Amino acid sequence: MKLNEIVNCIDGLIQDRFIKDENTDKSDYLLCLDGKDLTKSIIRLKRINHPKLYFYRTFLFVELNEMGRLKEVLQWTAAVKSTLTDPETSDLYLIIVSEDNIFSDSESMRIEATEQFCKKYVQRDSELPTDLINRTNLAMISTLNSDVIQTDPVDNALQKTSESLTWFDSSMQNKWKVAFESEESGYELLDLLK
Repeated sequence: MKLNEIVNCIDGLIQDRFIKDENTDKSDYLLCLDGKDLTKSIIRLKRINHPKLYFYRTFLFVELNEMGRLKEVLQWTAAVKSTLTDPETSDLYLIIVSEDNIFSDSESMRIEATEQFCKKYVQRDSELPTDLINRTNLAMISTLNSDVIQTDPVDNALQKTSESLTWFDSSMQNKWKVAFESEESGYELLDLLK
């Protein structure tokens, strides 16, 4: 998979949910923090339903075709993180792709398991761009088939919580349910739950 394939795939998947940072000054500056010749790109996004928020989620994309260069990628990621201000430091993601599929599934999972600097996603063997994106926080939340009869797990959890907390009445449960179904995360979700 090439870097431009994953970036183009993201453009199509986010268009109704996120706004891209059109001011490229910040992205250009972050790209220059790497003194190496890595093939990389940056996308900075914020949710459409919160356009006045001043902070973005920053996605770093790197095409890596030599395992030995992973250290350089992580050094660049650390430099980017040290440049960002809070709360943007908690919304930093690294996505590594490889045209030559240099990482085995176990190596990919090992890299992803270490969340030092940021959350990481590594392309798995024969993974399509959409499959990789669907493993990230950019994936659309899917719903079950309509002919499946099942208790909504969110309703169930909220109801159980209300049994032990008297202040957690039906209006509060509804507020929380709307927040959980909003696809928000991090500080955005906390703001909705206040």
